[in-house]
Amino acid sequence: MLDIARLIRIHNCVLAMVGVAVGAWLTAVVPTYYGPVVAALAAFCVCAAGNCHNDLRDIAIDRINRPGRVLVRDAVSTRTAALLAALLYLAGLVLGLAVNRWVFGMVLTAVVLMVLYNVWAKRVPLLGNVIISALGGMLFITGGLAVDPQLAFILPGPLVPAVLAFGYHLVREMVKDVQDIEGDRAAGIRTFPQVVGIHRAMTVVLVLFLLFVLMSYVPVYERWYGSPYKVLAVYVVDLPLLALLIVVWGYPTPRLLSVASTALKAGMGIGLAAILWGAW
Repeated sequence: MLDIARLIRIHNCVLAMVGVAVGAWLTAVVPTYYGPVVAALAAFCVCAAGNCHNDLRDIAIDRINRPGRVLVRDAVSTRTAALLAALLYLAGLVLGLAVNRWVFGMVLTAVVLMVLYNVWAKRVPLLGNVIISALGGMLFITGGLAVDPQLAFILPGPLVPAVLAFGYHLVREMVKDVQDIEGDRAAGIRTFPQVVGIHRAMTVVLVLFLLFVLMSYVPVYERWYGSPYKVLAVYVVDLPLLALLIVVWGYPTPRLLSVASTALKAGMGIGLAAILWGAW
């Protein structure tokens, strides 16, 4: 069971559920539970299925980049992983249909994008990064649609975290591409850092993160969220990560890239807390 949890990367799936829950909470006028809970479970299933599918497609790459992965160690058979991925994709679609047609549409879109990413788009420079970033933003919209399809598109609602999540994920995905450049090259996958070089790729990362910082300040300017958001989002997440990325830009060593990737992942949780606390 522990190896299955590692295979689906359960912490990422739980974070996906949280994203849906946050989108629902930012939309709801009165407390509602059925739609958001079922939509969150659908997000968990699709995320888990996508991770299984990804590991199945990337066994050769992971032997270089992540030798501790479950399928590389043969802790779980590829047949079991394939069956699990198919069942989880199906479960996600069924759960989405059980909410409403809008949520089902989002879940179906997420499944299609996830399959496209794993089968083809990951090997196209930048396209795979954009797809993963879009999936991250869609979580919040899905939560809003599970509550009220009309209120879901009224600012600030779930649209603000959706846009911020897209920009943030795009930065992290590009950092991961730089981190995995040797394994991707060995497996014949052509990523953006391979096309332009590590230094230029990190320059693009810095520019994108600066744009993200500007976007994250919009809620402060518009007074959508309170001062807790400003403290956490700007001073705890934005500025420290900007300083770290500047250091990594100058010295893109494997160790610093790993630190940056981990720090960006931690920043996701803090960012969610900032939005929740600020909108309380």
